[in-house]
Amino acid sequence: MNTRVVSISRQVGTAGEEVARETATRLGFRYIDYQVIQDAAQEAGVSTDTVSESEHTPSLMTRFLESLARSPGVPVTGWADPAPLTTSPLFTSADYRRFVEGAIRGVAEHGNAVIVGHAAQVILRDRFDTVRVFVTGSPEFRARRIMAGMGVDEKTALKTVERTDNERVDYFRRFYDTGWLLPCTYDLTINTDHLNPAQCADVVASLCSQR
Repeated sequence: MNTRVVSISRQVGTAGEEVARETATRLGFRYIDYQVIQDAAQEAGVSTDTVSESEHTPSLMTRFLESLARSPGVPVTGWADPAPLTTSPLFTSADYRRFVEGAIRGVAEHGNAVIVGHAAQVILRDRFDTVRVFVTGSPEFRARRIMAGMGVDEKTALKTVERTDNERVDYFRRFYDTGWLLPCTYDLTINTDHLNPAQCADVVASLCSQR
């Protein structure tokens, strides 16, 4: 088997994390998710919360403050007091993204890993030992899982589906100038509407074993 890394991207409410864990078990690989944040935070010398927040699309105010922070002679503290700018090194969201990218590449170099999220499918796209998987599902089925997991009504669940999808699309457009939902970004797309995580993991593991 030439596969040393599997990146699994997932839409909210698709049981993507379970698919990733099941896949890691079948392949005997490490399951990697929060470790990416921990490694990036250690390298940057900031808290894990700071790095985690950077993986979300920055607000307009955050982008403005980051612009000020990069402008020589502009006293950022005179404008506002955002924690990432005053209690941490002066890094922007793009800087934190580079720390995350470094952490992901480090994991990939060690191999034998299933990496969940963190744009690994884009960062590792030139690695021939990586299988890039996208876990998807219809809004209705995803909403049902969210309703069961979060105890919310259908309207709230559907709004969560729409909001998180839009945030991810915007994030990939801003940082990577690519489409999160583009089929060519992935080697395999799995719909979990009628497949459980174990069945999905079987498909992924089968693909990996044939490469």
